[in-house]
Order: sequence, then C-alpha cells, then structure tokens
Amino acid sequence: MKIIGHRGAAGLAPENSLEAIRAGIKAGVDAIEFDIRCTADGELVLSHDSTTLRTHGVDRRVKDMHSHEVSKIRSPEGTTVPTLDQAVRLSGKTPLFIEGKSDAWAEPLSAYINKHTLKRCSVISFNHAELSKFKRLCPTIKTYVLEHRNPFDAINAARTYNFDGIDFNFWTLNPLTYWLARRHKFDIAVFTINKSWIAAFVHFLYPDISITTNNPERMQHLRTSKKRVNP
Repeated sequence: MKIIGHRGAAGLAPENSLEAIRAGIKAGVDAIEFDIRCTADGELVLSHDSTTLRTHGVDRRVKDMHSHEVSKIRSPEGTTVPTLDQAVRLSGKTPLFIEGKSDAWAEPLSAYINKHTLKRCSVISFNHAELSKFKRLCPTIKTYVLEHRNPFDAINAARTYNFDGIDFNFWTLNPLTYWLARRHKFDIAVFTINKSWIAAFVHFLYPDISITTNNPERMQHLRTSKKRVNP
C-alpha cells in the first residue's frame, strides 16, 4: 500500500499550499496530490474550488483572474495560491498526482509536462473528456479516472478511454469492483481516509491499492516499503 498526501497534506497545513506540500513530504508520503485550475491567461494554479473564497477569503473565480492577480492573494494565515511550477519545483523528486479540475487544463498541463520532461506524475480527474484529451497529448503519463459514487462507472470509463487506473471514494470499494479492477490491470487508489484504523482495515481487505489521506503521518505503518520520516 502506498500513501498519497491529499492536497499536499491538508490535515497538517492549509490545503493546496506550498506549506502543505512541505508537510506531506516531511511526513514521508509516497506521492503528493494537489488540484489545478486554469487562470484567464492560461496559467495553472493550485485550487480545489472554483473560487478562492473558502480557502483565502477572496470571492473571485480562478478562471476569471489573470495569474498576476492570483499571485497577490493571501489567506488569513498568509498562504498564497501556488502555481503548478512552484509546486513541482518544491516537491523535488516526490511523485505527483495532479488533479485537473473543471476543464481547459489538458493543453497547458501537457505543454508543461512536455517542456519540463516531467515523468514522475500521474493525472487524475472527474472530467473524463478532458482527461481523455490529456491522454492523447501525453500518452506516456498515467491517467486515473475519479468517481464519487459508483466504482463500476470508474471501471467502465477507464476501459472506454484507455486510462491506466481508477480512483474513487473508499466507501464505495467492494470485493467485486476490486476484483474487476485487478482483472483489467488497473491501478487502484481510494480517497480520502484520515483514520488509521480505517486505513488498516482497508489495507487488510485490499492490500494492492493506494490511499489518499489528509494525515499521512498517521499511516506510516501501512506502507509497502518503509521510508524514513524526516525529523
């Protein structure tokens, strides 16, 4: 089992911030996950929501702002809205799970990945059409379909679009979908598990999956291969 830090490590620092990425790496994650959206001028920045109201107290839509406007935003805690490039550089050699939110991200993301020869990433999304577009532009990068409610829909979408894996709510995982996913040789990830006892139970039932968590510091005992946690 591998541990993926959710939105960096949202249980340790503000989500999708540089501070959360640092915290996730310090906690010994196998990979960092974060969300990206496209600004009005085509820059990719880290944001889960369509607006920056919940996270930074500024009620503006990301897609309506230019990158220089986004760069000036500060949360009450002082965190910024990082660019994709800032997040990639900070993460060093740590593998990445990049979630594309909404649409219009496939082309700029593929352009960035190709320009920087970024191989240590996988791309995930609920937007199957945009994810398929990205897959055509970057066929060597692993792609995972996201699904909230029905894991069978995730498997069908992965088969239809030739994605590499499925990533769905852990509550919907069951022995049949696990078996079907393994039969079709899909990578399997689940979100979002924050209690260590739930993670241990899921690991016992389905050992060959990755879990996404806000609290990677609680999950070290579940790792497939031990990795030293920085003091």
